[in-house]
Amino acid sequence: MTELKTTEPASVPVWEHFDNVDAGIRRRIAVENPEIKTYLDETLARIASHRAVEHPLLNAYRTTAFEPEQERRFFSECYYFFQYLPFYITGMAIKTRDEMILREIILNVADEVGGETTHSAVFAGFLSRLGIEREQLAEYEPLEVTRQLNDGIRRLYTESSIYTALGALYADETMSSIMVSKINDGLANQGYDEDVRHFWTLHIDVEVGHSNSVFNAIAPYVESAEARAEFEAGAFEFLRLVENYWDGVQRLVSATP
Repeated sequence: MTELKTTEPASVPVWEHFDNVDAGIRRRIAVENPEIKTYLDETLARIASHRAVEHPLLNAYRTTAFEPEQERRFFSECYYFFQYLPFYITGMAIKTRDEMILREIILNVADEVGGETTHSAVFAGFLSRLGIEREQLAEYEPLEVTRQLNDGIRRLYTESSIYTALGALYADETMSSIMVSKINDGLANQGYDEDVRHFWTLHIDVEVGHSNSVFNAIAPYVESAEARAEFEAGAFEFLRLVENYWDGVQRLVSATP
């Protein structure tokens, strides 16, 4: 399993976790121009070190247990964060006629919904183990920053240029590979066993593969400064939205007895 714990001193660059993956995880394509790989690696490192990824709430949760109501609100907000992401990612396909990009988008979404049990169903099972049922989620009112995050991601993926959309997705999948590891640590610290934590352990590797899929899709297109500007605009707008989201969730958790 690929472990990504960037708050600890790194003995190797973070991108080596993406270069060297276990069997069955999507691998990066070989890039002829080494400068392209260096650019995408350095962009990945900037994403991994962003406050949206190294957020104080996520880092604290790894070693500090939530009270039951804090836990309920934290994961209810996560539900509204994750709910429609596969649909938005699928919407990117209409923006391209490049089969390589289309292939990587399809592989990404197939991981989420193509199995006998979709990942959203796995997440619903996790929530149920915590005592959070669908009926409660239907009545739950998410934070305004969560609504803004959801709508912002939708716009990035479906209303932006394909380069901007892929930048947002690169940030999304890279961020997610680290986020799920932190949340898994927090759940383990709270005493939840591997069976309960299955959704999170599953996604530690899945999200690394998804980040690699975006690497494969964008690598042929980031030679120009113009394309890189669009790509980075998507990545860092996504991270801005996520940073605001975690700030809001942190305030919510802190104000919850």
